[in-house]
Amino acid sequence: MRKPEHYREDCNRIAYIYDPFVRFISSFFGGEQNLRLLFIDKMDLKPDQRILDVCCGTGTLCVMIAEMIGDTGEVVGIDLSENMLKKAEKKRKDNMRFCLSNAEEIPYSDGYFDRACITFGLHEMPHSVRMNVLCEISRVLNADGKIVILDYSYPRHRLVRLLFNIWMLVEGETARDFIGRDLSSMIRGAGFDVIERSIHWMGVIQIVSGENVHR
Repeated sequence: MRKPEHYREDCNRIAYIYDPFVRFISSFFGGEQNLRLLFIDKMDLKPDQRILDVCCGTGTLCVMIAEMIGDTGEVVGIDLSENMLKKAEKKRKDNMRFCLSNAEEIPYSDGYFDRACITFGLHEMPHSVRMNVLCEISRVLNADGKIVILDYSYPRHRLVRLLFNIWMLVEGETARDFIGRDLSSMIRGAGFDVIERSIHWMGVIQIVSGENVHR
């Protein structure tokens, strides 16, 4: 599969240390499990639903969702990193599947999914690609579909902001562009009604949820 120009190969290189790295960073903010459970709660999951996890990484969130929707539900995780998906496959349950896929061209029919989520994925994309991805997610969500996004937010606390700005130098240009924009406006522009926005981790993280308006 040909990778888009914006794809960062370091995603493949860090796949084998990604899970312990996330656990370590999260430990300073209340723990990875607590944040993921908070995020999942925003998704309003129900048994038998079809769930799409865009930029699923090593599949940790997919596993938690799969346990909540039951054996008759379906969780699909897509990612551009072969190594991330190799790690994800080792966690796979019967109601889960993983797919090497460009999120601008999701290989599912219109309205297939009930819920979609993306965590720490949009900031890695140029803005035009972000909007294409959000529009594509809107396409594959059904009339009652809901999207939930977790990504960076620009903190207000002076010291936290200083440390955050240093981290943004590591993250790169697309991340700096992302935090200069309004995520709620982005998802409105892709065909969603924003229903909630919340801030976490001392202002470093935001969770935004929206309903599909292409009904």
